[in-house]
Amino acid sequence: MSLRKCTFTFRALALVLTLAGCASAGSSQAGSRSSTVVLTREQLTSSSSDNLYDAIQKLRPEWLTSRGPTSSTNSTPTSVDVYMNGSMLGKAEALRELRLFDVTEVRYWDAGRASARFGMGHPRGVIEVTRK
Repeated sequence: MSLRKCTFTFRALALVLTLAGCASAGSSQAGSRSSTVVLTREQLTSSSSDNLYDAIQKLRPEWLTSRGPTSSTNSTPTSVDVYMNGSMLGKAEALRELRLFDVTEVRYWDAGRASARFGMGHPRGVIEVTRK
């Protein structure tokens, strides 16, 4: 085989291996992302909590973390907004009123995705609750 053919074959093989590595890394990241933004009914009930707030506090505490003021003009820390079945329910404290047996799924939307789905004004993101 000529040197030119060997070089071409080597480069093609390197490209195929690189693309295969990228594809497998992308799929594992997508899988881990969905597992960090969704809590299923089974996960919630396994937490042995009395209410939804406590279950989320045990399973995904980062969803409830207040990160301080959202701007230099407003020094009041804000918390995540809560939606239930498409309607605004309130702030994170509203989750204390929800019992686990009523909940089918809970999903966290970061600020960017929350703005796209629910409109502007969710600087700490949204916890979306789906009930039976």
